[in-house]
This record gives sequence, structure tokens and C-alpha cells, in this order.
Amino acid sequence: MKNSKTSSVSLNFFGVAIMYTSAIMGAGFASGREIWQFFGVFNENAKWGVFFVGVLFILTGVMASINARHFNTNDMGRVIVPGGNKHIINFVGYFMAVIIFTVLVTMSAAGGSLVRQEFGMSKIFGGAVIIIMVLFTVLGEFERVSRVFRYIMPAMFVIVVMVCLMVIFKDIGYTGYDDPVKPSPIASNFVIAAFLYISYNILSMIPIVATASINAKNNRHAIVGSMLGGLMLAVLAFLLVLALQKDMHFSQALDLPMLGYSAKLSKPVHILYVVVLMLSIYASATSNFYGFTTKIKTGPKKKKFIIVSAWIGFLLGLFGFKNIVAYMFPIEGYLGFLIIIMMTINFIIVIKEIKNEGSKAQCEYIQGFRESR
Repeated sequence: MKNSKTSSVSLNFFGVAIMYTSAIMGAGFASGREIWQFFGVFNENAKWGVFFVGVLFILTGVMASINARHFNTNDMGRVIVPGGNKHIINFVGYFMAVIIFTVLVTMSAAGGSLVRQEFGMSKIFGGAVIIIMVLFTVLGEFERVSRVFRYIMPAMFVIVVMVCLMVIFKDIGYTGYDDPVKPSPIASNFVIAAFLYISYNILSMIPIVATASINAKNNRHAIVGSMLGGLMLAVLAFLLVLALQKDMHFSQALDLPMLGYSAKLSKPVHILYVVVLMLSIYASATSNFYGFTTKIKTGPKKKKFIIVSAWIGFLLGLFGFKNIVAYMFPIEGYLGFLIIIMMTINFIIVIKEIKNEGSKAQCEYIQGFRESR
């Protein structure tokens, strides 16, 4: 991986925010499945969980951004690991690559669930479409990834907000579902669920935020962009919780609950949300798989390895989206706690180094001024 700016792209704060949201706003998020499983099932406590996660989205995004800018690298190990031990940095970097690879598995499964729920087609078709789209974009490197997201993410954000507001304020009628509402056995209360959620998602966020930050115009654009991205995700999560709790049994029953709600609004809204959901699946799969590919050594076999890896992810995704969200996400969340702790320690060290460098520069300036007299 390059230890410097990875492309000719120069992102402003909004561009950084767009890249941040693209890493998180995938099928689990936009469909409501992920937000429901980690927050909605806890009734009134869901809002507190979303508040905690919103604050943590902003804080962790800023830490990843500052660490990446300070070391001028998007290497996941260097952004996370305090100190300069190359063996630990490499181990953590490759461990992270394996973890974010599972996001591709999840998104492939989500594509399969979408076409099966909407069109009654085999989930194999939906997953294959996602993999083909991801490969086309990722093989074009960061320039193509950032260019595509610059156009699709703002539109997706606005549409999801509008549909959520329509569900919240419109009478959707009786849905007829009576599935028991219960949390995942691995995340049994809202406090644990909230921290597991940020812990899991930080694994996806770090590589893309680090890459976006070192390709930002300057430090201010990188940091403000990370803060804005975290805030945008918090707002969307809050609106999704309000919409999903309109009929909790209905939300519990479906793999993609927001898609079910959109169908109750109108046919045009439903079609629009199908498109948005497919794009969100593609966006999250692409941003995370790109993070995975940054750990692949450059060489003649890199492209072939990327293609083979993507299709392996497709095969693993055939296990089903709902099961992956309920069990794999929380397990990876527990693993992510260690990542958060290490990155926080690294961030504290970086801040001290920045302060020391500033003090040293100030002293040298004063000394030079005195000598010039």
C-alpha cells in the first residue's frame, strides 16, 4: 500500500463525508435490517442507542482521519496500531483486510435477498450482479470509486430521508404480521448492541476514511468531512428507527423491512427504493472491497487475485442475509473492540506528537527571530 496520496483526486469536506457514508450505508443500513436488529427492537431505548452511536461515529471518524493524515498513509495497520512495530502493524492490517472482506459477503447476500423478495428470482442472480458491479468499479482504483460515489450517494441520502419521513407521518394500515420481536442473542440489550454496532462498523470505516482523508485538500477538509459523515449517518439511523418502529412485528418479519414499508406507500416510491437499495448494496460492497484490495501487493497477479476473491465472497454470501446480520455482525463487533482501543491509543500519541512538533516549530521561530536581531 502506498504511504502517500493514493490518486490525483482532491476531495473537499463533502467528498470525504460521501466516502464515509458509502462505507456504512449498505444493505444492512438502508434496508433497515441492521438498524432494526441493533436498535429498533429495544423500543424507547433505541433512540439512546442511536445517540451513542452517532457520537461514536463522529469521534472514531475524526481519529481515523487525523491518524491517516499524520502518518500520510491509508495503511490500516499504521492508522490503528500505536508504536512502530512492523510485525504488529502488518498483522493488524491483514486481519482488518479479512474482516472487511466479509462486508462483500454480506452485500452479496443482500443482493440475493433483494431480488428474491422483490422478483421471486434466485438469490444467485442478485449476488452475481453486485459482484460484477463491484469488480468493474474497484478495478478502476480510487479515482473511479470516488467519481461514482460523488454522484450516487447524495441522491441516495435524500431519497432515504424522504421515504423515512413518509413512513413516519403516513398511515400505513395493518400489516397482518405477528412475528415475536426479539434482539439477537449475542446483543441482548441496547447498550451492548450500540457498542457492538460501532465496533463492527469501525472495521469498515477505517480503510475508506483513511484513504479519503489523505486524498483530501487539507487537514481541515479531512477532519470536517469525517465529522459530517458521522453526523449524516446518525441522522439517517435516527429516522430509520422511527420509521421501523411504526409496526415492530412487520419490521421483525422481513429481511429488508424498509423495502416492505416503501411498498405500502406507493408503487413509484417502492420502485425508487428498490433502485436505491441496490445502489446502497453496491456502494458499501465497493468501498469495503476497495479497502480489502489495498492490502494486496501490486504485481501482475493482483487483478486476478481481486477477481477470484470477489467470487469467493459471492459463494459465501449464499448463506443468507438475515442470518449474517443477526450472527456475524455482533461477533465481528466483539473483535472490533480491540481495534477501537488500539486506534484510540494511537490517536492520543499522534496528538501529543502534533503538539510537540508545534511547540518545537514555535521555539525554532522565536530562536531564529532573536538571532536575526
